[in-house]
Amino acid sequence: MKNNVRNNARQSALIRFYNGVVAIALKEVLHITRDKLTLALLISVPLAQLLLFGFAINLHPKHLPTALLAYESNAFVNRAVNELETLGYFKIVAKTNNKAEADHWLANSKVQFVLALPHDFGISMITGETPEVTLIADATDPIASLVATQAASVHYAAPASHQAENVHFKVESRFNADNSSRLYILPGLLGVVLTLTMILLGSLCLVREYEQGSMETLSLLPIPRAAIYVGKIAPYFLIGFLLFWLLLVICVLSLGLNWHTISFAFIVTVTLFILANLTLGCIFSQLAKSQMQAMQMAIFFFLPSMLLSGFMFPFYGMPAWARAIGECLPLTHFLRVIRGVLLKNLHDMWMHTYPIALFCLLSISIGIFLIRNKR
Repeated sequence: MKNNVRNNARQSALIRFYNGVVAIALKEVLHITRDKLTLALLISVPLAQLLLFGFAINLHPKHLPTALLAYESNAFVNRAVNELETLGYFKIVAKTNNKAEADHWLANSKVQFVLALPHDFGISMITGETPEVTLIADATDPIASLVATQAASVHYAAPASHQAENVHFKVESRFNADNSSRLYILPGLLGVVLTLTMILLGSLCLVREYEQGSMETLSLLPIPRAAIYVGKIAPYFLIGFLLFWLLLVICVLSLGLNWHTISFAFIVTVTLFILANLTLGCIFSQLAKSQMQAMQMAIFFFLPSMLLSGFMFPFYGMPAWARAIGECLPLTHFLRVIRGVLLKNLHDMWMHTYPIALFCLLSISIGIFLIRNKR
């Protein structure tokens, strides 16, 4: 009798447990399906990662942009170009007879390589001399440059064509002669850390007020809503600005980065970059219904920024559509600026600053519009 009672009690407890699990699970399913934004982000983030790694990322890049520095135009020059392009790693996208212009393209990341031919290249080939052909590589991206230059060196060391036998081929690495991955990663890491920090801080600064109900109190104050927006982001901007310079000083003093000089253009670029990411985070903060949603939006933006900006993978190794997306991201242009300052000793970088400024202006405008019209 007692055993039957115990068995019935156990069965009843198991049934209650099972019913409770089913009820809570159904409740959670309904909650997930009703929260469409979170559900969409949960699906889209891994899907975006899969697509980016599957179609955009390439650790063995081909057809890298190359400039031709030649002082004449003849069949011998054309054959030299065709022979280099036949390797598959190089694509001539610009031609000049001005060495300074070629150096400018290389320093400003317009091209990855410069194929430099001597003044008397054609005459030397006719007379049977051995002209010196130089492949100048932007070694700030060792992943892209090392494989291509090694392939070219092997080809010219064991030539497969008649012309290759008659030239002396050499490789010149610029800006990172040792092909150090540390010098390549550290400047980019400053931009990546700043992006993640500012996006997350910005994405939480306003949604927290909405969740706690304090935004209604702030809205009753006799100040414009735009002033609330600016006042909310001002402390975070100061944090980001101080954080960047602190990290930069640590990299220079402890990790061996060179700090040649800091120009006014660089300070403006850093300021705009911090504002661009912070104000974009504020847009996420106003679109989200919870802090969790805001953080998910921030991560959803951060992942393509890290993958498509040229921080981890060769920018010119990606397909055209991926590079087009990367050109719209502020981190892409900031990486060119900070690597230009720390590795190439560049001063004139306004050409990389104005895309960040446009992105920043757009983010600020959208953010002020949202806070003025949000009920």
